[in-house]
Amino acid sequence: MNFKKTGFTLIEIIMVFTIIGVITVFELIILQNRMNQYGAPYYNVYSALKKASYNILADMYCPNSSSDDPECRKGPRPFPDNSYDMCRRLAEFINVPKGATCGTDKNDTTKDINDNATNINDSTLRFVSSNAARFYISPLKTYTFDSGETLNYFIVYVDINGKESPNKVDKEQKEKVYPDIVPFAITTRGETIPMGYPIYSNMYLTAKIGYPAAEINGTIVDNRFSKTMSFFEAIQGAWGGAISPDIPFSIPFTEELPDTNLAKSFFLGQVPESAEFKSQEGCKGGEYTCRVVIDSYMDKRF
Repeated sequence: MNFKKTGFTLIEIIMVFTIIGVITVFELIILQNRMNQYGAPYYNVYSALKKASYNILADMYCPNSSSDDPECRKGPRPFPDNSYDMCRRLAEFINVPKGATCGTDKNDTTKDINDNATNINDSTLRFVSSNAARFYISPLKTYTFDSGETLNYFIVYVDINGKESPNKVDKEQKEKVYPDIVPFAITTRGETIPMGYPIYSNMYLTAKIGYPAAEINGTIVDNRFSKTMSFFEAIQGAWGGAISPDIPFSIPFTEELPDTNLAKSFFLGQVPESAEFKSQEGCKGGEYTCRVVIDSYMDKRF
């Protein structure tokens, strides 16, 4: 019996590549939809909180109530030290069409979010912004450095897509739905710092390492940046896990939280291995010769 040796025909090969191409296009569409679902609203909220905290800090240095600057008409005001005042101040600088529900006074703690964030619901909602994002605020917390120095901060939780599902604060490893309630730390120095699962996922946030100036081919190059990566990878790559009161992005605020499964699930998610320390690019760890730069959503995705 004779067996005829055959191979793939040209038509069969074309069909295989066509199928591969269709699958690739679908995957890219799904990826882009996820970026649009999480990345754009996340960065908008981060930008709004960053501007608000900056303005709250700037109000501390208003000269007096008779200043020519209309933004200083109330004179100097201290940075909030309770969630009630923090709510009211944030609402001044974030567009809140229906007003804020901050509580009765600074001693009212009924709307405070607890350490495990298990009470994020309508009863603890502070305000809803014009883009439907929902804001929740923790009481004032304190981070203590090894040196004994302390830093006070609030955690502001934001449901970035409002009442739309999934309304989740955590993510299990097998789930394909990403959490839409995300935390930010706002320090009493006016810094806004991303926290939680989004710092590990490029779906929400990306960053770059800014390297120090170096001589390349006889020319001093000032602006040297790494490739785009997750915020966590950038922090580890720039500073190798070192922590400094002078570098807010280096501070692991989540270490202040209780060591419970829910807290770890919410704030950390599926934590990757430590990123490679980029010493070969000129970072010196504790000397902080590198910096971390958060990409803007528009710059990094379109």
